[in-house]
Amino acid sequence: MLPLLMVIAGCATPSSPPSCVGLRGVGAVPITDAAGVTRIRYTYADEAVRLPHLQCRADQGDRTAMVELARALETGSSVVRDDSRAATLYEKAAQDRPTFTSIYSPPVRLGGAGQVMMIPNTDGGPGNAEAKHRLGHMLVEGRGIARDPERGRQLIAEAERQGFKP
Repeated sequence: MLPLLMVIAGCATPSSPPSCVGLRGVGAVPITDAAGVTRIRYTYADEAVRLPHLQCRADQGDRTAMVELARALETGSSVVRDDSRAATLYEKAAQDRPTFTSIYSPPVRLGGAGQVMMIPNTDGGPGNAEAKHRLGHMLVEGRGIARDPERGRQLIAEAERQGFKP
């Protein structure tokens, strides 16, 4: 949450990507849906701030921002069309990530037992279904990425299994 607040304030933490430095004019409003899931709705001082903010969030690993930015690049909406860059962003957002990382801690003393700690990954879980669907179509068509119809159809089917309905 801290990096998000720093971005909104127009600052950057030492570990922030360069795309986040100096961003201003971004507001965040938390919205909780009927299922109790809280999401952030961003507001912008003007439209010129939207794409740099999406780039900043994408550089920080936000899958939703990756998909939004990729969609803009794929359609040429408010930005020069770039299918190759869109495919790269879809690829990153579509990746399934483990929900936990296991870390082995060796024994503290001779003859003691080590232990494995399971650390939850905040961005773990299945990849973004829309990203899988869109990347699948790009692979089938060979648009912005090397043509691979078989993998494309697999990704489209995977997105449907995740409940994505275009």
